[in-house]
Amino acid sequence: MPYIIKDSLVSLILSIIGIVLLGSVPFMFQGLSFQAGTYIDGVKELISQLLHPSELMYFTFEGGGQHSLFPDLWHIYSYSLTILFSAFFIALTLALLFAIFIFSLPPRATEKIRVFSFVFESIPDVLFAIAMQFFIIWFFKKTNILLFQIVSFSDQKTYFVPILCLTVLPTLLILRILLLNMEDELGKLYVDTARSKGMSRFRILWRHVLPNTLLSVFHQSRNILWFMLSNLLMVEFLFNIYGITTFVRENGEPAIFTISMILLFVPMFLFFTVGRIVTYKWVGEK
Repeated sequence: MPYIIKDSLVSLILSIIGIVLLGSVPFMFQGLSFQAGTYIDGVKELISQLLHPSELMYFTFEGGGQHSLFPDLWHIYSYSLTILFSAFFIALTLALLFAIFIFSLPPRATEKIRVFSFVFESIPDVLFAIAMQFFIIWFFKKTNILLFQIVSFSDQKTYFVPILCLTVLPTLLILRILLLNMEDELGKLYVDTARSKGMSRFRILWRHVLPNTLLSVFHQSRNILWFMLSNLLMVEFLFNIYGITTFVRENGEPAIFTISMILLFVPMFLFFTVGRIVTYKWVGEK
């Protein structure tokens, strides 16, 4: 446990330093010319701005003029984070339920579902999001019933459809990881021992196979969450969501970019650090 905390703290510090160095890259360019000597000065200027966040300003096209970055950024940030983490936990829950259901079926049906999920996984998120929008519009024109709000406005935010669109592909990715690992676990000796004792297939899956599989899913879910973050920009654009990625795209100053990336990185880092500690306690000292 102490090693995990120490290692995580070092990783956090190094990651923030890396984000600051990345955010300072624009200082290396003066117009179209490359000026490597200005990079160090840019890093110092950026650090100075980060140490005084209350003085940072951003520009808005709608209202015009400059506004203080804080506390305005908190509303934008919390909106995007709600969509991102809601989609992630829903995807994880659905994948677990689907995996248990699939392995409760006969082997032939399991193989067919696995092939179908692999094919469906190749469909881009953007195509699914556009199809959802067209379906809701078509249904509204036919019935005059608006199933869900598909565009976000300043006074009215939409959650359901963006979360749904951001959930689809991660659910399939996590499901594929679960199916592969559960199949590998089912071939081990302890499963044969459990079967010889008369345990049902569902009980073996729930009590023995699934806990061992979740450890592998946790370690691989980090890449899935970062993959979802890259898709968040597409979702915010399609549904007119003024979230953190849209805010960075419209206000590309180094200080705003750096603060936004740190704010996105820290909760993900804390989530996986806590998960790492829980995993450590789960599997024991060894």
